[in-house]
Amino acid sequence: MQFTKWHGLGNDFVLLDGFTEEVVMTSSLARQLCDRKRGIGADGVAIILPPENSHYDLEMRIYNANGTIAEMCGNVTRCVAAYATQQQPDKKHWRILTAAGVMQADVIDHTPQESEVTVIMSVPKLRRGDIGITADKEQPAQNIQINLDGKALTFTGVSMGNPHVVTFVDDVDTVPVGDWGPRVETNPLFSEKTNVEFAQILSPNEIRMRVWERGVGITEACGTGSCAALVAAVANQLIKDTATLILDGGRLQITWPGVGKPVQMTGPVVEVFSGEYKGIGENDDKCTIN
Repeated sequence: MQFTKWHGLGNDFVLLDGFTEEVVMTSSLARQLCDRKRGIGADGVAIILPPENSHYDLEMRIYNANGTIAEMCGNVTRCVAAYATQQQPDKKHWRILTAAGVMQADVIDHTPQESEVTVIMSVPKLRRGDIGITADKEQPAQNIQINLDGKALTFTGVSMGNPHVVTFVDDVDTVPVGDWGPRVETNPLFSEKTNVEFAQILSPNEIRMRVWERGVGITEACGTGSCAALVAAVANQLIKDTATLILDGGRLQITWPGVGKPVQMTGPVVEVFSGEYKGIGENDDKCTIN
């Protein structure tokens, strides 16, 4: 199986090209590919497939590192757009079908070292039901109270095609993300589990954020999570419509014009390496890369 590995601010993915070979993906194969000891190592896998109609240019199916399916991922969308332009250098605008709908991606700059990509994300949804809360589904997903270690945290829910909850803290670097993240992710309040963002307002146009991704864990960056953090900050009147999101892996530029409008995200992506995966089984320890 041929593959290429890319990352967006350290959020890394294995890309499989369904245009050039048939790709049969299973949860166990996704886990093998993402295994950092016995596989390639990644936060997720994206399969790139040919379009079935003229409404989009390619389809992207995403698997998390634990083998579950992800509805949407902003960082891998940028990676896939840059990879597609690498295959077709004259084409810079891509309509990418995801489980959350068709996303528009524009490759602003493309070099062998790094590409800059803007994605027009989905319109954020802000009701409790949109993030999997079954009680009072039509009510705004604000002031969600969760107690952790005797501390009451207030979350704002945002769906970017996948569920997120965002809480604002005084010092994000002191937050025990590895402890609190999975406890919020798996809280019974969220029927489909959730991604979790811890954010700190640094200035009127800067947000520092750390993330626990559903089905993955701590990652260096999260595109949809960055969008959710900006939307939550605007919804809580903490910031205006544009900010730089400062993540463990780098920076993203996020803009949200307001309710009913899509979020725009811009940031870099890099191809790391490519090769052939020869793993052949659930427990195989002879997986090699050429």
